[in-house]
Amino acid sequence: MKLTIDYLEEERFFGGTVNDGIFMPYSAGFSRDLRVWHAGNQASSFLLSDRGRTIYSDKPFKYEFFSDHMEVEGEDIFVERNGDTLKSAYTSMCKKFAPAGKNTIPPEIMFSSPQYNTWIEMEWDCTQDKVLEYADRILSHGYPAGVLMIDDCWCRAYGDWNFNAASFPDPKAMIDKLHRSGFKVMLWCCPFVSPDTAVFRELEKLGALVKKSDGTTAISHWWNGYSAVLDLTNPTATAWFEKQASALMDDFGIDGFKFDAADPEYYDDDFVFSDGSERSTQAKIWAEIGAKYSFNELRAGFNAGWLPVVNRLRDKNHSWDNDGLNTLIPDGIAMGLCGYQYLCPDMIGGGMVPDFHRDGFVFDEELFVRYCQVAAMFPMMQFSRAPWKVLSENNQKICLDAVGLHSDLAEYIIQTAKRCAASGEPMIRNLEYAYPHSGYATVNDEFLLGEDILVAPQLKKGMSTRQVVIPDGIWEDAAGKKYRKGIYSIDTPITVIPVFKRIGK
Repeated sequence: MKLTIDYLEEERFFGGTVNDGIFMPYSAGFSRDLRVWHAGNQASSFLLSDRGRTIYSDKPFKYEFFSDHMEVEGEDIFVERNGDTLKSAYTSMCKKFAPAGKNTIPPEIMFSSPQYNTWIEMEWDCTQDKVLEYADRILSHGYPAGVLMIDDCWCRAYGDWNFNAASFPDPKAMIDKLHRSGFKVMLWCCPFVSPDTAVFRELEKLGALVKKSDGTTAISHWWNGYSAVLDLTNPTATAWFEKQASALMDDFGIDGFKFDAADPEYYDDDFVFSDGSERSTQAKIWAEIGAKYSFNELRAGFNAGWLPVVNRLRDKNHSWDNDGLNTLIPDGIAMGLCGYQYLCPDMIGGGMVPDFHRDGFVFDEELFVRYCQVAAMFPMMQFSRAPWKVLSENNQKICLDAVGLHSDLAEYIIQTAKRCAASGEPMIRNLEYAYPHSGYATVNDEFLLGEDILVAPQLKKGMSTRQVVIPDGIWEDAAGKKYRKGIYSIDTPITVIPVFKRIGK
């Protein structure tokens, strides 16, 4: 079906894909087809307007915006109006898409302490010795223990979820030592299966791999090469994966998993899933599997909001403006509006490996510090590049101060998470959500953490002031200065994160 939808007066739309947050609210010329492309991050098949309207389906659909109307194309698409605000539209989608039953939150340590990932620090050369050294350096440089994620290339092959003995000769001893040091340990995994391996032959015999329309086993071209794909719509495949995960937890003491990939863009048009579903369903089921494990992280998902799952923004560039720092806040806001409540920005400094190897690349300490300051005010924060290797002593201290601020806010963040679990509301909110029809729909460089903390970080290189929109109420900065509704010029030296606490109405 194809629908033409005229805009209401001054109506603006949000939602759909998280990575499109930088384009929200959408304007004429923007389009996205959720049936084939989620832009490397989570997605939900609904759009929300700041006039209370929702456009939604249980299935992915295409949408395109024009000057005075929008067009949507797909199956079983509904258009409704629920109230007159962005929040009322969001609430209506929460009621339709949130899973039944009382929601829970991820483990508190994922909010209270930084997460540490080996990806940018080690890339494809991850070893037991390097992991242990990384953990030791984290502690010796004054950073608190938290969740340590061992990323790609710890295993023998994709789908062969056993430690590579050449790189990890005694994984049990390694994990035991990390636990004694206060870390929780997670392993990276994906639904891809390396061909020409014993695991591939086993899974093909079980009928657990995605097939092509001609009945042969499908091969996907993804960022690490060419692999077969677990058919997550097939219960045999999911049971097989969960058995492997359980063995890792039982045999080695692994605490949980980073569930990567499952993006629909890695599946060709002639891929056929066992239940006949859209390719986006893979991302939905992958998130549902992730939710079975207390410690989890996902970068992709479809209609998988309101689960007790840690959702991370996709890999970003080490850049101020080119899909880098400038996208963290708008994409974080979009993640919340798409129903993914428990969110983490990308790895501090950027997590896109090719960007660090491009011609002319220059590491920017100021950018790293500002990245860290934004991350510190999100519900969760994650390091990968070791700060002590790339920062001056002064800049590393500023990052440690940001980590300290995040730790100081841990109880507020955890209580916010619990309230959001009960209400279904996002943890990070744009001003339009909280203060509707006040002219804030296009403000995307500041955000609310819960109800009572307003964050307006510096996002421009070399700048020491910025304009901050203060909404209704009485707000107080770290120095005790009070503010009422208005626009203010705020000093932002490299040591300062502009944070305002609501102290009255």
